[in-house]
Amino acid sequence: MKSLILTAGLGSRLYPLTRITPKPLLDVKGKPVLAHIVDSLDISKNLDEISIIYPHQFENQFRAFETYFRYNKKVEIISDKNRIIDEMPGSIGAIAYVVKHKNIYDDLFVVAGDNLFDFDVDDFINFYHKTRKTAIAVYDFGDKSKVSKFGVVELDKNNKITNFEEKPHHPKTSLVSTLCYILSKYDLHHLEKKIFKENAGELIKHLVENSQDIYGYRFSGKWFDIGSYEDLERARKEF
Repeated sequence: MKSLILTAGLGSRLYPLTRITPKPLLDVKGKPVLAHIVDSLDISKNLDEISIIYPHQFENQFRAFETYFRYNKKVEIISDKNRIIDEMPGSIGAIAYVVKHKNIYDDLFVVAGDNLFDFDVDDFINFYHKTRKTAIAVYDFGDKSKVSKFGVVELDKNNKITNFEEKPHHPKTSLVSTLCYILSKYDLHHLEKKIFKENAGELIKHLVENSQDIYGYRFSGKWFDIGSYEDLERARKEF
């Protein structure tokens, strides 16, 4: 299985900090967020290589990361500078670009470069192997009032997703989709469609609404979606 870390977001809610340092390279507990993520992928017994797509304006910082941090697995960093203007933007476009650029025909583990988690990657992959259907890691806030800025999911008793709704005003559950997916190789062709606007969650919503079996992997433990100063400080204290 291949893996991809998405780091090309602008991080505008963390300006002016992210005008100098991209979100994935911000420090949490002595090393960049990105290093924590690569650590988790590097120890997996199921992943054979790690790709990182990065914003070309931070070329020097990501090359420095590549030089300083060493891993057992092959780690390839890929600039987004050759993405065509009229291609799909945002995270969905980044995934599509790397799949095309690297001719990926394998299952693909995708994680956002601003997501910190402490679950075992291989536990998630083993969950995926039970069905071989696209799956997403799902976090339970335990309180519906806290989830309106996320993609909210409903699961049946078999953990199959029955509904996926982006940033609902009246969420039906407290379960949210993290941007940590395992995309089945049989679903990668959907990335070629020009119906998506930006968010990777649009792909999951599309699959669910087209009656495909998509599953939610419920994990316990810690998860941080670092999108604001408040989120960053909480990660620095609690991760």
